[in-house]
Amino acid sequence: MRTKKELSIGEWAVLALLCERPMHGYAIAAAMAPDGEIGQIWSLGQPLTYRALSVMQRLELVEVNAFKPGDRAPRRTELRANARARRMVSRWLRTPAARPRDLRSELLLKMAFLRRRRRPLVPLLRAQRELLAERIGELEGAPVRAGDPLADVLRWRWISAEAGLRFVDEMLARESRAGAA
Repeated sequence: MRTKKELSIGEWAVLALLCERPMHGYAIAAAMAPDGEIGQIWSLGQPLTYRALSVMQRLELVEVNAFKPGDRAPRRTELRANARARRMVSRWLRTPAARPRDLRSELLLKMAFLRRRRRPLVPLLRAQRELLAERIGELEGAPVRAGDPLADVLRWRWISAEAGLRFVDEMLARESRAGAA
């Protein structure tokens, strides 16, 4: 059986949506669609959205809130996140993305959910900055031999981490200006 540490990024997004308010699968699928509010950052097709909901139920993170009449279906099952799920999502939103390659999806999702909750971004951004600076230091110190096939991969990782750091610094400056206003 999977645990909370093994949730996919899409499952985290679905769970975070359910922590905002009770919803039925169709509404979650709409938010996760490529043109949806969250789907513009990380999208899930309807089958994967319903599978994520099934995982959440199996892990006992969500429960049935109500049965509502549907437009096309006989009824819709509205789900809500329980207290344990809300605590998990709260921790997830404060935890920086572990790898620079995850910034595009994970960091941007967390920022979007923090904004939706009207929570400050600065603590997450500071933690992300610290992690990126550490990763850049590791990559700069990595020994590379001439002709090493991984040299290009290491260079890519370093450039990606540097770009991520520039983005985080820009966001920190923007948030500081907004907080001072």
